[in-house]
Order: sequence, then structure tokens, then C-alpha cells
Amino acid sequence: MRSIARTSWIVLVLLGVAAGSLLASDADRVIADLARAAGQREPQMRIGLEPGNAVELSSSKSFRVVDPETGKAVWKPKFQETLRVVADGGPRGKVGSVFRVQVGAYGNEAAAERERERLGREFGVPAVLRHDVDRKMWRVRLGRQTDRVALNPLMERLRKSGMADLWIAEEPAAEVSGVRLRLVDVSYESSATGVSRLVAVPASGGRIEVNGTAYRGVVELRIDGFGRVRPINWVEMENYLLGVVPRELGPEVWPQLEALKAQAVAARTYAWRNRGQFAEDGYDLCATPRCQVYGGATAEHPLSDRAVLATRGEIVVWNGRPIVAYYTATCGGHTEDGQNIFTEESNRPYLKGVPCRAENDALETLRATLKGRAIVPVTDEVGADVTREWALLTVAGVLGESPDGDGSLAQPIRPETLRSWTTRLAELAGLPRPDGVAGSVDTLGQAAATLVADLGWEERSRVLLSGADVPALLRDEQANGLPEAERRALAYLAWTEAIRPFPDGSYHVTRAPSAASLLPALVQIAETYRAFDLRKGTVSGVGQHSVRIVRGKGEVRLNLAPEPFLFARKAGRPVPARELEIWPGDRVRYRTGSGGRIDLLEIAPPVKGASDDRSAAVYSWEERKTRRELQASINRRVSVGRLQDLRVLERGVSGRVIELEVKGSRSSTTVHGFDVRRLLGLRESLMVIEVQRDSAGEIEAVVFAGKGWGHGVGLCQVGAYGMAVRGASYKEILGHYYSGAALGKIGKTGR
Repeated sequence: MRSIARTSWIVLVLLGVAAGSLLASDADRVIADLARAAGQREPQMRIGLEPGNAVELSSSKSFRVVDPETGKAVWKPKFQETLRVVADGGPRGKVGSVFRVQVGAYGNEAAAERERERLGREFGVPAVLRHDVDRKMWRVRLGRQTDRVALNPLMERLRKSGMADLWIAEEPAAEVSGVRLRLVDVSYESSATGVSRLVAVPASGGRIEVNGTAYRGVVELRIDGFGRVRPINWVEMENYLLGVVPRELGPEVWPQLEALKAQAVAARTYAWRNRGQFAEDGYDLCATPRCQVYGGATAEHPLSDRAVLATRGEIVVWNGRPIVAYYTATCGGHTEDGQNIFTEESNRPYLKGVPCRAENDALETLRATLKGRAIVPVTDEVGADVTREWALLTVAGVLGESPDGDGSLAQPIRPETLRSWTTRLAELAGLPRPDGVAGSVDTLGQAAATLVADLGWEERSRVLLSGADVPALLRDEQANGLPEAERRALAYLAWTEAIRPFPDGSYHVTRAPSAASLLPALVQIAETYRAFDLRKGTVSGVGQHSVRIVRGKGEVRLNLAPEPFLFARKAGRPVPARELEIWPGDRVRYRTGSGGRIDLLEIAPPVKGASDDRSAAVYSWEERKTRRELQASINRRVSVGRLQDLRVLERGVSGRVIELEVKGSRSSTTVHGFDVRRLLGLRESLMVIEVQRDSAGEIEAVVFAGKGWGHGVGLCQVGAYGMAVRGASYKEILGHYYSGAALGKIGKTGR
């Protein structure tokens, strides 16, 4: 990677990109003043929260409800308990949506009307004018569809005609009027306010809670175009980001400060460029993945707070303007050119597909090899590998000093041996010690009954298993002759897969079980009570005899025991390893013993390739859809009839499908970019499509094998974490994913 210190990233550009105030009405100015009084500095953002027919307000302290037109409190001077805000006189049923392409906004009604008439004639589609009273603007919109995707052909025609800055606007399918806000307190007393806008203001030091989620600043309540109550959080930009960054890149899952800084800058850039996107609805951005996920003050986390504070005011710019700061969850090892996914975008040089991995020489410096105990694999008489179970029970002191590989575990278990194991296990789990004489273990049935009796699982086998369930779970004629207690104990352990059948499907219940065959049952019971104290974490660094592990909100450095048990993960299962290669970013499970040293460590799933986003749970995925499922999904958006074929016409630089032909019995269509994954209902378009056909040649199902989650453009969030793990700064991360862009500063202007 090129050195960021040698690029324009060092230069911070002061931007004054806000052209005047976005606050047009007196009511807006009143709310902005109330937000400032509540501690929210400029620039402020208005975040549209999820609407509903009713919204519940509360606060840790008292709060006021104010009419923004008059600035006076409504109904009561203040509220101490939960207050319900209801849409009074709204539609009983759900109001549907229609979608139109917005082509422009005008401050002059006559000019807007002339443009509406011209475009309607030229493109032969419905053209309407929408008056935004608050903003004193007239907006021209074309087309009318019940699905966003159906507007794509019109969008393409408009773009080819030279129009830019187009977007799809959502409107109610039917006009809704006369809806007003009603306030209802906990005593069910109510007040009809007669207004469509109110604002909730917290007492000093308090925060308004909307449906249980706390928010900084103030919260406006307004009736939206669908007749619902829409809460709008008026909050300072930096405080808004405190609630965005942890929701977009969870610091407890991805605990790297530099990655969180990169996320903060990308999110700030997105917000600054897109403020006012929903201006006619009274807010700037939504709080959902459609914009950026925003969790308010409830979502805030100390580590992401540090990231926001450390990058205060920073955004990414190109030619002095905020970039289109796309980011994606995980890119599957390579991002994609922006214009290949978002076809409405021009060729933006900073949105070029890049590998999501380090160079080979950098990778070499990341790897470290831990040395552990030489282990002879342990198997039971079924041939199943129980080495991990044996190791866990050994380090926990349950098995004592069993010698490695001498065959003792292959011998039939003895009553006194099993009792010593269950006694120690009960102590670790905080369960009552088994008492009385140790039960016989001459058969598997007896051993199962003794095991559940010693560890207090008899009640489970009686209460959670019906007598009729036992034959269905065992499906072994030999088990039918066992005493009831043995049958139930064996059935319960079989149900939980703690005891495995032989290859012939039977349990050989009259045969004396080996010690090894009972190890999985002991481990499963122990893990139910977390008796091994196994912990999970993410490796952030490796020394010769130590490992740094991020766990929850902090990082710990742990030394290794002299000969720890080490387990790699291959073919989806733990495999004992004398030497274990560890990479920063690997997820591990581990146990500490004497002196707090690690005596057992295993790689935890998922284990992927060498890319920076390899630790994502959906780095790779596979999904099979029947023809009927696909057909239904496709025909909701484009009518092709019976699905006959799917054919990839073009792939992008990352391998993503950017042009797909869909052939049906009625028609065929070609979909591009982002619409590919939306049409098929998939996580990503970085995929292989495998069509299965029946004997008549008809599609039976389609298997999609893919990588990543999201659109694949811009910053890869999990990849940013991977880069941070291997030592990259947030500037290097942003420079990698937004090639050639620079860091800038938000201007000091108002809204």
C-alpha cells in the first residue's frame, strides 16, 4: 500500500459546503433553538425515526412538550411519566406507497409548472407538482409506480437525456388530511392538540426516550404524509455519529479504534453530503440501513465515542467536495467499481474496486506459530474423535493425570472412575456432589443412568421426555428391554447428541461402554453450566509465548502455559495441533489455568482466507432457491412469467455479477448492478449461479454460492477492521478504499 503520509491526506481542507440555512420556517428555527438550549451545537442533523400510529415518550427526568409555532408548552407544564403521542383522525388501514422520479425543485411555481408540462410531454409519463410549504419549494416529479425497481427504465432515459441529481421519492398512494396529534398520559387522560407538529424537550441533564430508546437533543413529533406520527431527533452532527458508528461497526465485535475512526469519517461524510435528502418530509436522513443505522444515545459505546471524538469534523473529499461515501458490510475479498453497482453514478475515480487484503510480504509479518503439547488423537469405539473432549476434561482436572495415548480410555469404564469424574465435574459446575454408592456401568444403559443421576439430569429425562418420545429417539430394539430409568437416560443423552450411535444405527446398549465414549456427554453437561470457563475473543497480536486478545470492551495480554493444548480448525471441526499458526483477526476460544496462563486454545469459526474481511460470519455463503421461490421474487418486480433461465452477461473487476439476463415464458429482461441482488433476494452479487434442471429441462432450483454481504462498493467495514488489526491507521484505511481522495473538514457554517 502507498504511504498516506506522502499524499494529500496530510492536508486538511476547510470546506464551506453549506449554501445557506436549510431552516425555512419559523417553527424550524424554534426547534433548532430548543436543541441548542439542550446542548446541541451546529451543525445540527434531523434524523427521521421509525413512524407509527402512536409513539411513547419518556425521560429519566421530566420533559416538556412544546408547540413550535408558539414556543409554548402544550397541555401540562411538564411530564414526569410516559406520554403517548397518537395520530388523531388518521386512516384506519395502511396507506400504500407510490414512487416517482424527482427531477428538480424550484422556488417559483410558474417555472416549476412549465417544466412539469414540458417533461410530461417529452417523456410521455405522468408528471406532477408537489408544493413543500415549509421549504417554500415546488418539486417536479415524473412517473408513477408501486415499486422502486419499476422506475429504473425511466431513470435511465432521464439520465441519457443529460439530467443529473435524480432520485426516487416515495409518496402516499392516497391523500391523507386532517390528522392531528393527541397526547395521552398514563392515566388515559388525553388532550387533542389540534396541531400536526410538537417537540419534546428534556429537562437539564435528561434525554428523551422514544419507544424506549434514548436520544440526545430534542425530538420533534409530526404527522407525515401517510397520517402517522413521525419522531424526528434534532441532534448535533457529532452526537448523531455517536449513535451511528457502534450500530454500523459494533465495537464489541470489531474492537479496533482505527477501524472505528475510518467508519466515523465515512459516516460523517455520508451525512454531510446527504443532509436534506428527506427535506420535504421534515428531516435530513432516516435512521435505518436505507441511510445509516442510528441507535441514539442508547447505542453509544466508549470505544466508538473515542473514534468520533478523535476525528471530529473530518470528512473525505474529492476536488474540494464531500465524496459519495458508500460503505459495505463485508466485500468478500475485493470491492467493486461504483458505477458497476450503482449505474446512476458517473465514473467516480475514488470508487474503484480494490483488493481487500495485504501484500504478501505484509502478510508474512502477521503470522505467528504457537507451540503446544504433542497429542496422540483419542477416539472412541465408534471411531469418533474425542481428543478435544479429552483435552478439556484434562486441563479442568476432571480426568486427573490420564497418560497420553496409552489406550486406557479405550477400556471399559469402571464405576469408581466415572464417580470420580462426575464428582469433580459437579464441583466445577456448582452442582450438588453425587452421593451414595456409585452405580453399575456394565452396560451403556447403566452408564447413561449413572451419569444423569450423578449430575442431576434425572429430572430432565423425566420432565422433558414423554414416554412416547423414547422409542422415536433411540430407534434401537435392544433398548426396548432396558429398565425405564436407563431407557430415559439414554434417550435424553441421545436427543442432545451427547452419546452417538454405532455406524449400524444401534447403540449396543448391552455392551460395556469405553471411558472415551462417555467423554462427549461429560463435556456437553459441563458446557451447559460453563464449567470450563471457556472464553471467546479476537486475536490482536501474537508474541513468542503470549497472545493479545480483544474481549468485549477491552484487550488482555495472556501468557501461554508451557505446553498448552492447541486446536486448529479444519473441515469444520477442531483438530489437535503441535504447532498452530495464528493470524491477527482470528477468533479463538481459550481457557486459563494456573497463574492465568492459557492452557487450551482453539481456533473458532469462521476460518476463511487471507483477506482483511475474512473474519466476517458471511464472508462466504451458499443459498438454494426453488424455481417457484425465485419466480415469485422476480415477478414481483419484472413480469417474465415462468422462469426459464438465468445467464450472467458481465462481471465486474471483483467478479460481481453486474449484468444478468432473466429469461421467462412471457418475456426476457436484463438487470444491472445493484438490482441483481435485489431482484434475486440475495446478500451479495459476488456469486456463482448454478441452475438445476429436471429431466424435462425445466428449472428445478438454483444454487447461489457467494461471498460478502452488501453492495460491495467503497469502504469494506470488516476489511477496515482487518486492516486495523494488522496496524493500519484510519487514514491508510480510507486512502485504500477511497482511492485518491483526501481528508477535509466540515465548514463552520450553520445548517
